Amino acid sequence: MINHMREAVMAPTDNGWHLEQSWPGLVADRDGVEYSSTELEKVANAFWEKLPEVYGSDPTGQRSPRNAGQGSSPDVAQLGQLLNTFAEPLERIQSWDGGRNFAATLKQSHQGLTQVYHEVNQKLALAFALIDAGAGNYKRADAAIAVSKDMGWQET
Repeated sequence: MINHMREAVMAPTDNGWHLEQSWPGLVADRDGVEYSSTELEKVANAFWEKLPEVYGSDPTGQRSPRNAGQGSSPDVAQLGQLLNTFAEPLERIQSWDGGRNFAATLKQSHQGLTQVYHEVNQKLALAFALIDAGAGNYKRADAAIAVSKDMGWQET
């Protein structure tokens, strides 16, 4: 009866998607899902370790030659200079509107790409922070359960 009640109160998603009630792991008790704070912490640490390679610097703002590599956010931003080198001669051709329009499109698309890339990096950092926080929550819960067991209290 408890599982049935859980399934009945599940809210629909904001985007209208519907998860089947039989989806593995959707109901932790039913599916035997266990959360390991240690494993979540390992995952978060692995993500944090790789973030500088994508972000271009670590979340504290420290820079090093290692973390501003190819494909990093600063690298993508710097490629805009190459686009300007290509776009500027097109803009100078007075009798060719197509060239000026193409140059403007190149610049605008690079600005859009850079902005989206920056937003994705911010969202990745937030996701990693949430995983990290979740690990901390489970670690504290595990510690509280251990203390209560040591004191002879029963789990309910």
